[in-house]
Amino acid sequence: MKFIIFTTAVLVSSILYASDIKNGQELFNEAACMECHNKEDFKYNEKKVKDMKKLYNSVEACAINNDAGWFDDETLDVVHYLNKEYYKLKDAKK
Repeated sequence: MKFIIFTTAVLVSSILYASDIKNGQELFNEAACMECHNKEDFKYNEKKVKDMKKLYNSVEACAINNDAGWFDDETLDVVHYLNKEYYKLKDAKK
């Protein structure tokens, strides 16, 4: 149980503090995310994405389902790119 709590804390702190937005944009474009999504999909919707953890989970699920092969830091880069461009969640560090 302590391991799960620790892992969650590390993930959340990573989400809040690490990002390379330019790399996130490149990864997002290379993965051809817009083949499945359109800009309307990325508009803020509290029922879908209300915090950075949920956004991370959503991006990670897409990456896994589409065999993007991203490492955790690359997923974070895409999360921060999407947040900067679309979601504008307030709990994110730049």
